[in-house]
Amino acid sequence: MSWYIYKKEMLDALRDRKTILLTVLIPVLFNLALVLFFDRVFLAEKVDTYEVAVQENTDPQLIDWLEEIDNIDIVVNEEPNVLVENGEAQVAIQTDVSFSDKLVNHENPSITMFFDPASQKASTAADTINSHLESKKQQVITDSLADQDVDPSLLQPFTITQETTSGEDNEMSLYMITIFAQLILVLSVIMGEMSIANDLFAGEKERKTMEALLMTPVNRLHIIVGKWLAISSLGVISGIFSLLTFVIGVMYFTEKLYEAMNIHENLSFFVTSLGVGLILFAVLVASLLIIFSLIANTMKEGQNYMAPLSSLAMVPYFLLISQSPNELTDMHFLIPFMNIFALIKQLIYGIYDFQSILYVIVSSVFFIALSFGIAYTMFRKSKWVLGK
Repeated sequence: MSWYIYKKEMLDALRDRKTILLTVLIPVLFNLALVLFFDRVFLAEKVDTYEVAVQENTDPQLIDWLEEIDNIDIVVNEEPNVLVENGEAQVAIQTDVSFSDKLVNHENPSITMFFDPASQKASTAADTINSHLESKKQQVITDSLADQDVDPSLLQPFTITQETTSGEDNEMSLYMITIFAQLILVLSVIMGEMSIANDLFAGEKERKTMEALLMTPVNRLHIIVGKWLAISSLGVISGIFSLLTFVIGVMYFTEKLYEAMNIHENLSFFVTSLGVGLILFAVLVASLLIIFSLIANTMKEGQNYMAPLSSLAMVPYFLLISQSPNELTDMHFLIPFMNIFALIKQLIYGIYDFQSILYVIVSSVFFIALSFGIAYTMFRKSKWVLGK
C-alpha cells in the first residue's frame, strides 16, 4: 500500500512545474554557472596593473626601485594621498627628499606607504611593493657589510624554505571548489525536499484533506512511508542531478578544476561514494522535514519552522571550512549533517577512505531510524496530524 501512496504523491509533485524547477533545473543551471565562474573568472590567470602615486620631488633612487616592479604605473602628483583616497591610485609613497644621501650616510631614511586595507587590489599592491623594498634593504645591508670587509652570510645563519603538500595553484583550486561544492550539493537536496514536505503534511492539514485520507482503511504506517519516500525521492533526484552536473561540468568545461581534482582516475568511486552519501542525507532530511511539517498547522507556519533548518545545516559547513581534509577525525563522519560536508571535502581532495564512508553510512542509518521513529510516533497522534 505504501507504493500506491508513494506513486500518487510523486505524480502530484511532478505535475507541478515549480517542483521540477526547484528539484532539477535550478540546481543544474546554478551548478554549471558556478563551475564555469570559478574556472573562467575566479581562477583565471589575470595580470593587474597598480597605480602608485609619488610626489614630484621623490628621490630618483626610489623611483628606479619602483620601476623594477612589474605591472606598476607611477603617477606623479603633489598630493599622492588624495589620489588614494579618491580611488585613483592604489598606493601612495612618501619618503625623505634626500633619500639617497641619507642612505649612503647610514642615516636611516624612511619610506611611508598609504593604502586602503579594505581594497584587495590595494593590499596586494602594497604587499608587492613592500616585498620588493625589503629585498632592496637586504641588498643595501649586504653591500655595506662587504664595504667593511664583513661576511654578509653572518646575518643569515640558516635558510627557510616552505613547500605545500600539493601545488600552490592546485591547492587554491581545490579549496575554492570545496567551498562551493559543499554548498550546492547539500542545499540542492534541502531545496528539493522542503516545498513538497511542507505541502504533504502542513498543506494537507490546512486544506483539510488529511482527514479524508485518514478515514480510508489504509494503515497510517503505509501513509507516512509513502509520503516519506516521495519526499526523499525528490531530494535524491535533486542531489544526484547536482552531483552529475558538477562532475560533467568539471570534466568537460573546466581546466584548472579538472587538473586539481584529477577526477578521471577514480571517477566511479567518487560518484558512487558521494551518491550514497547524498541519498542517505536526503532520507535523513526528509525525516526531519516531516517532523517540522507535522508541528505546523499551515504551510506558512511550516515554512517558518523549516527555514531555520537551512541555517542550522550550514553550521557544520562553517566549522569545517578552515580545516584540512587530513585534519578530519572519525567524529566528523559520525555527526549528522557534518558527515556529508566532511565526505564531500575528503573526496574532492582525492582521499578515498572506505572507513570514513562506512562511518557516514552507519551514522546516517542510525539517525534516519531515530528521526523517522519520532515522525511516525507523531503521525499516530491526531493532534499532530489534524492540527487545531
